Amino acid sequence: MKKILCPTDFSKTASKAVEYATYIAQRAGAHLTLIHVVHLPIVDTSETALVASELLGEQMRDAAEKLKALVMHLEEKYGANRGGEFTCDYVLKEALLTDVTEYLTKREGYDLIVMGTTGCDNTVEEILIGSNTEAVIEEVHCPVLSIPVNAESPSITKIVYATEYTAEDKEALVSIVDIGSIFGAQIDVVHVVKEPGEDSTEKGKQFWLDLQQIFPGVPMHFQEVINKHRDQGLKDYFKQENGSVLAILRKSKGFLRELFSQSLAEKMTYQAEVPLLVLQGHKE
Repeated sequence: MKKILCPTDFSKTASKAVEYATYIAQRAGAHLTLIHVVHLPIVDTSETALVASELLGEQMRDAAEKLKALVMHLEEKYGANRGGEFTCDYVLKEALLTDVTEYLTKREGYDLIVMGTTGCDNTVEEILIGSNTEAVIEEVHCPVLSIPVNAESPSITKIVYATEYTAEDKEALVSIVDIGSIFGAQIDVVHVVKEPGEDSTEKGKQFWLDLQQIFPGVPMHFQEVINKHRDQGLKDYFKQENGSVLAILRKSKGFLRELFSQSLAEKMTYQAEVPLLVLQGHKE
């Protein structure tokens, strides 16, 4: 991992994401870029255009000062750009966040995005995954680590990966193992079934044998969990085993909307509690 992108709107949620991005950059010896975007609605008269232009200029100046101060803070506290383990800079753009993140991950080689799950400290917003985060995950091709505002201080010792026993899962686990090796983290591979059955058990045994051959010597554990609700089964396992990051493979558009449904929100959603790493499957 060489380049990490961390969007910020200077909210409390974004600050927690910056903590995690800094933690990862330090240990990976990576370059961290903080990014803030300003987007104003299209105006249709010269008078409103003038007001919008003045407002844009004011917002850009204010954001530039905040970004400079944030980089300076990382330099003073963590040694960024001062012979420490990592480097840091910032990007300020007038654009849509999805457009900028997609461009930077495609053209500039950023291979991880770390961001908060919501852009404001609002109870209703905290229940559902932040629209900006979901939009970014839908568009980019690199992993996205979303951090809730109430996440514990950064410490990645165990990554829990939700598997469906597919070939794509094996590919995704290559990335998970690479990330885990940075921290010396254990990888728990978990499959949730509604009820015990021979077919699922045999698939699980074969999948685990395959993983042991693919990843010899990697601190990896396999577990089949029985629960009528996949989301609840993963959540319970994550809590019981003291997971640090929950990792899932996004296989198609709308996957997150299905996973983070209203019913799940009513039961305490992942994004309100734990860091979530979303890896990209094959885009449709």
